[in-house]
Amino acid sequence: MKIFKVLREHRIMFIVLIGFLVIDVFLLGVPNFGVYDEAIYVPVAYNMMSLKPQPAKPTILGNPVTLGTPLNLSGWYPKQPFGKDFSVEQPPLAKLIIGAFLYTFAPDTVNYFWARVPSVIMSIIALVSMYGIAFSLFESKRWALLSMVFLNFDTLFWVHSRIALLDIYGLAFMMLGTLLYLRNRMHLSAVCFALSILSKLTGVFGFIGILIYHLLSHHDKANIKRVFASMGICAIVCVVVYTVYSWFWGMDQNPIANFMLYVTWMKGVNWTFTLVQGSSPVSQPWAWLFNDAAVRYAQIFDPATGIPLVSIWGRLNPALIFLTVPVFAYTGYEMIKQRKPVNALPFVWFMATWLPWFFLTLSGAEQFIHHMVGVIPAVVLGVVAWLRTQSRVFQAGFSMFVFAAWAWSYPYMFLWLYVTGARYALPHINFFFGN
Repeated sequence: MKIFKVLREHRIMFIVLIGFLVIDVFLLGVPNFGVYDEAIYVPVAYNMMSLKPQPAKPTILGNPVTLGTPLNLSGWYPKQPFGKDFSVEQPPLAKLIIGAFLYTFAPDTVNYFWARVPSVIMSIIALVSMYGIAFSLFESKRWALLSMVFLNFDTLFWVHSRIALLDIYGLAFMMLGTLLYLRNRMHLSAVCFALSILSKLTGVFGFIGILIYHLLSHHDKANIKRVFASMGICAIVCVVVYTVYSWFWGMDQNPIANFMLYVTWMKGVNWTFTLVQGSSPVSQPWAWLFNDAAVRYAQIFDPATGIPLVSIWGRLNPALIFLTVPVFAYTGYEMIKQRKPVNALPFVWFMATWLPWFFLTLSGAEQFIHHMVGVIPAVVLGVVAWLRTQSRVFQAGFSMFVFAAWAWSYPYMFLWLYVTGARYALPHINFFFGN
């Protein structure tokens, strides 16, 4: 069978992927309480499934944890009708997927492990898609594997692969859509981009990017018609799914009225508040290229020693992100000079998913570094395209540097204490989640 042939041909990729999966699931339930916007989406997912579970008892390493400044949903959402999605500021698909897992596996007690399992699945889809995209571009299993490994060891991708936020859903469907496009499945690709948009609105940036890339690669009228056909398919899928969602889970059954609730919310919301201890994580797109204004998703200290046991930050792997400017200067030059997809796709993807944030900034919208999730694959592809031109010694050294930079910013600091046996007595740990 064809599937067994693919498994044999790419067996190293699948072995590495299984290893990543094991690592992802390990400590997936740590912490067993909401990290950052999980405190919104998990209660919303339970509410959409018409479930009223018992609250979880926060613990870490078997010891109780005191939550500081817990998020008060009633202050954010004055009206919370049972069975409805009252979190109208985000598209519905990812919340529905989270809710389906909670309904199936954890209906009685709030369980963040099962809320995060779909994120792991989405990360696997993203990694397989990255392998396929890189294999199509570089025509080499070696560089495809390295691209997948680099993506996995980006710190921001790593964290979002392990928490119940919506970004990884939008990214996974976006990357799958890109892979299908490269495999000449443009209409099916449009469906995946629609699912990306229905998970996180930023998926539209990826769709625009692939359409621009298509128009740059094909200039005849037939392919221009294919672009309009893809746009139509994407729009139809979005409208149909959103209409069904509005009927069953929306605050209003009328999809137009339901969408206007979103518009009203976005106009009235004030993003200047922050749930992050210390300082506001608000930043601008140019600052993301320097890992500036990282978002602290959660931090737990041992009160006796002050050692951070869990320190989860939204930031990127410095070994990758600091190369963005020179790498895309290189890929942009090579794209104009050689007009090869190996340089054109990363460059167009980067510009389509990063530049729009400038226009949003000019409109007064405040930005956060985790919006870079959709840009990371383009950065990885650009870095790998450049790395292919270097010596083998440099390639090996840089690959180790990427892993070392990830390990340096690893979010679960207490793991090293746990592994070495230096476990502390933790009778009452304070969890800092706010000012």
